Amino acid sequence: MSKSALNTLKQDRKKLDPSDMWGAIAGFADQIEAAASIPLPENIPYSSNEINNIVFCGMGGSAIGGDLLNAYYRNDLIVPLIVNRNYTLPNFVSPDSLVIVSSYSGNTEETLSAYMAAQEAGAKVIGISSNGELSELMSDNKLPWIEIPSGMQPRAALGYSFIPMARLLSQMDLAGPDVQEDIQETIASLRNMEQQYQSDSSENLAFEIAQSILGTVPIIYTDPELAVVGIRWKGQLAENAQMLAFTNELPEMNHNEVVGWSQQPEFYQQTALVWLRDEAAHRQVQRRAEITGELLAEYPHEQLTVFTKGESWMTRLFSLIHLGDWVSLYAALLQGVDPTPVERISLLKSRLAAME
Repeated sequence: MSKSALNTLKQDRKKLDPSDMWGAIAGFADQIEAAASIPLPENIPYSSNEINNIVFCGMGGSAIGGDLLNAYYRNDLIVPLIVNRNYTLPNFVSPDSLVIVSSYSGNTEETLSAYMAAQEAGAKVIGISSNGELSELMSDNKLPWIEIPSGMQPRAALGYSFIPMARLLSQMDLAGPDVQEDIQETIASLRNMEQQYQSDSSENLAFEIAQSILGTVPIIYTDPELAVVGIRWKGQLAENAQMLAFTNELPEMNHNEVVGWSQQPEFYQQTALVWLRDEAAHRQVQRRAEITGELLAEYPHEQLTVFTKGESWMTRLFSLIHLGDWVSLYAALLQGVDPTPVERISLLKSRLAAME
């Protein structure tokens, strides 16, 4: 496919994308900007010196905000933070724990269950939601929570699930310095990317990658600090493009998965190996990526490497996240797939509800 294919997609995108996932992705910089102005709870009754750990509870597009918090504040959190994708909480949760419950809809059953467990454990609770049952529970119990705009697919609301919480952790002295400077750099970078990834030029990297991985099972390998980006790519390819994808990180995959590329060569020709890397990664990680790429060169149908861009760590993280969002969108449209509906998730929820 070529430039003409992109022009055709643009002409047909209203038919292919009736719910306008294109607009949601293209407006990501605006979303970050809006998220930077969302009011945070006032007079939070929790002190940083009373908190020994943070447990971020969420699923899917909401949980990825917690993963991103962990990645962004990797060197700045004063207490450990874990992301909890479950109905229950770890046994260590206590009154010394801060439990963040994040559900975009406010009705995610796993997150609501975790909220109840946090209440039973006497933990300090903060919520973030657009509406739904979680918002009602937080209001009724007079607990601090952040209200974010409704009407979006949760996976398209990453800016709202991450930016307010990044600001809040900084405000509560649980993480590094004020994030506003990083946010502004990230917004400017995203605006440039939005122009590039909607252009008809050969510099449209997102469209080129989408074409390269079409008809394959993408396998995404990342630097350890970029593991959250690999998870995001995998999730977006699954939900937007209806493509199965897998991800792993260095150096861990060098201790097991690298050996798995030894059998079934006919299958490997149906895979695309995508490396997501950062030039500031540990020197040995960089060497491992180069050597591993050479060792696996004969196997996948396609192998490509993409580096982060930007000065701040936030900007570099979002540079690859935003690229992956566009790749998943183009991969959907190139296959004639509507990138918004997630029918199997809806069916699963309805069948679970019928069993209650």
